[in-house]
Amino acid sequence: MKLTYRPEKCIGCHLCELACSGCKEGLFNPALARLQITSKYKSNNLINEAKLCDLCLKCVEACSAEAIRFTGGRLDLSRDDCVNCNVCIEECPTGVLRPDGQGFPLLCDGCQGDPYCAKWCPQGALVSEEVN
Repeated sequence: MKLTYRPEKCIGCHLCELACSGCKEGLFNPALARLQITSKYKSNNLINEAKLCDLCLKCVEACSAEAIRFTGGRLDLSRDDCVNCNVCIEECPTGVLRPDGQGFPLLCDGCQGDPYCAKWCPQGALVSEEVN
């Protein structure tokens, strides 16, 4: 599952981050979301930018413990296999991977094909696509 961000539709409400963290962690805490939206003003215009997983698979390649796998078009993290080395986080070119507070990467798995972030976006700024 790959997400596409359409910045022209984003209003910067951050509901996507709340939906993500609520679904994955049971807490409405944007710091625990698997995506990040930043909002800033430039020349009196609101500019929203997104950090999303683009499925480049560099995290999979970097994981020597083979704790991150790409199967069925989705990323999957095995916490049992993860050694908390954070090499995956260092190798992430989008900068969206970060630790969860216990040392595990906050990895987007596309909510098993039904991404809450896209579902809850009131403007349709996030669109999900199947990837094989």
